[in-house]
Amino acid sequence: MNLGKRHENLILSLCTLILAVLGMVMVYSATSVTAGSSPRFGYDAAYFFKRQVLFFAVGVSLAVLLTRIDYDFYRRRIGFILAGTFVLLFLVFIPGIRHTANGASRWINLRVFTFQPSELAKFVLLAFAAYAIDRKGENPKEGFRVFLPMLAVMGAFVAAILKEPDFGMAVVIVASFMAILFIAGFPWKYLAGAVAAGLAGVAYLIATKPYRLIRLKAFIDPFSQAQAAGYQVVQSLIAFSNGGLLGSGIGAGKQKLFYLPEMHTDYIFSVIGEELGFAGVVAVGACYLTMVWVGFRIARRARDLFGKYLAMGVSSVIGIQALMNMMVGLKMLPPKGMVLPFLSYGGSSLILHLAAMGVLINISMKGAEGFVAASDHRGRGYRRARFSGDSACGSVSLPVS
Repeated sequence: MNLGKRHENLILSLCTLILAVLGMVMVYSATSVTAGSSPRFGYDAAYFFKRQVLFFAVGVSLAVLLTRIDYDFYRRRIGFILAGTFVLLFLVFIPGIRHTANGASRWINLRVFTFQPSELAKFVLLAFAAYAIDRKGENPKEGFRVFLPMLAVMGAFVAAILKEPDFGMAVVIVASFMAILFIAGFPWKYLAGAVAAGLAGVAYLIATKPYRLIRLKAFIDPFSQAQAAGYQVVQSLIAFSNGGLLGSGIGAGKQKLFYLPEMHTDYIFSVIGEELGFAGVVAVGACYLTMVWVGFRIARRARDLFGKYLAMGVSSVIGIQALMNMMVGLKMLPPKGMVLPFLSYGGSSLILHLAAMGVLINISMKGAEGFVAASDHRGRGYRRARFSGDSACGSVSLPVS
């Protein structure tokens, strides 16, 4: 692997480690008081911290394993992966298997911990998009023959996720999926039509569910409902205002003391804002921006179209979900009930996001191997090769620029 690729993988791994370790620290800070005072958690102040450390260990182990598995494995088995993930989405509706919290059935009860299939679905759908683009090539001319089947598959998954209900995850998936289609060069009229239909669907879903309409009204003017629907938004803003420039210090935040709901999951960013201040908020944002930037660099040098769009998909969904979570905490979007990648408490989220980093590093490694092979074949030194193969299944020509 050339020096540039080593640096990219090192930066990606370092940013991931920083966010995950910070997440474990902030989860402990956010939950130590509530867990330590509750018999439900055995009066163990480190209850959530210990579990997050375990999830981290499992996620890192899986990520290391996936760096060794050629990402072409997913392309060749995308049908089985899609079908298996779709089945998992329906298991959350079966009594005795599902786990319900706050009125939503989003998890499968595995006794030791709960698994959220929608976290897996968002990565699988982006792998499917990469597969479809790889089969037809960039800037597809087939129009609806390519576009409609892709939207149909995404729509089926999103419908199942909305049934849980998990509106936030559905929005993240649709936004990421459409971003990849836009990058791939699908015609504007198709994308505009899909976006218009999506916005109409969002309006319908909000109008038909009173609690969503109440949440939207509370978002517009949270202080008028500070003790009701606007409570979360108000408490989050108080947390950021308490933080100032450098924060109150780790463990010294006040909003986590039974004021800010879901502070270790949906609102972990607010805890960071209070305890680490504006400086901590900027540092976290910089880590996410760096990860997305490195991910797109890896995509640009991937050995084939599937690797290129898979890397873009992984990078995009992490960036979009992180941005949306942070905007919710800062009252720039209505509350949606989504976690902050690598930072929020949760086994499914942390393990699968770490696994996605393993896949991204493998794409980088395989791209580097292709670079070396092209350089050796041409005998013209280590210069970047552009890959012009129409499909990962066929032969690939490697002209050196």
